[in-house]
Amino acid sequence: MRKVIVFGGTGWVGNHIVLELAAHGYDVTIASRGQKAEPYAVLPPASVRRVVVDKTSESDMQKLFEEKFDIVIDSVPSMESIALVYKYAGKLRHYLHCSSTGAYAPLPFIPCDETALYHCEPGKGWYNKALCDCEVLELFSRKGFPATVIRPCYITGGPDKLPIDNLGGRRKEFIPSVLAEKTLEVADNGLALLQPIHVADLARSFRLAIENRCSIGERYNICLDHALPVKDYLALNAEALGKRCNLEFVPLEELVQRHPEDVGGLRFFATHMCFSIEKAKREIGYVPEHTVEETIVETARFTAARFQ
Repeated sequence: MRKVIVFGGTGWVGNHIVLELAAHGYDVTIASRGQKAEPYAVLPPASVRRVVVDKTSESDMQKLFEEKFDIVIDSVPSMESIALVYKYAGKLRHYLHCSSTGAYAPLPFIPCDETALYHCEPGKGWYNKALCDCEVLELFSRKGFPATVIRPCYITGGPDKLPIDNLGGRRKEFIPSVLAEKTLEVADNGLALLQPIHVADLARSFRLAIENRCSIGERYNICLDHALPVKDYLALNAEALGKRCNLEFVPLEELVQRHPEDVGGLRFFATHMCFSIEKAKREIGYVPEHTVEETIVETARFTAARFQ
């Protein structure tokens, strides 16, 4: 039985990874700072251990890796944690971390695949993701560090997180506005493409990468099987709740002036997010179990239940 430690295993993505691996017979340990009383979603089985660790603390990591783990997964990596895993984890069988498709933007082609340049300017939102990805893949290239990078798009699904809203954030006001049939402002013509990933499918991609050794040294875009325009995404949220969708199309720069506090989300949401998952299908056998439409409807209904 392979021993896995999941950093951030009490967080949203990390919890689903823990549940997926535990359900398939892995010996799983959750490593976290101990700040959450309970994890998201479903409680993991009693066989899943928890340890309190600051992954940026050299003394904590040195002590932690006195125990041997075959696999390390980090749901929210940092340059500090990567360096300490590399230094103290010994001869790992596999290291995997959760990144993002965000640093591909603006996309050079559609659907975008893993051959595209992945970068971000210093100080921008995805810069740290780009640094971490580069670091582990360089360690693989130079030192044989057995790393795999998983790059999800917009993560959603289940009862735990709010859906992305019309301004590119996760405002709690979004679904109540849909329920009230309020007019939703949308950047430009609403035709920017959005491609979600259900959090359960994302968790499964980590297991599939572990079970296919060809994934070492690679990065994978993990999404559902197609994108849809933002305006259709918003309409689908309303339809799921039996409501009429009222949209106001506003030039992006005007919308930024109206909502300066949301400028980052607005600009990103007006950018195409559309990706090929053919590499993940071919190399690790990843095929989404959820459809785009089912996932959007599921999230909208779970969220609406909080307000009704």
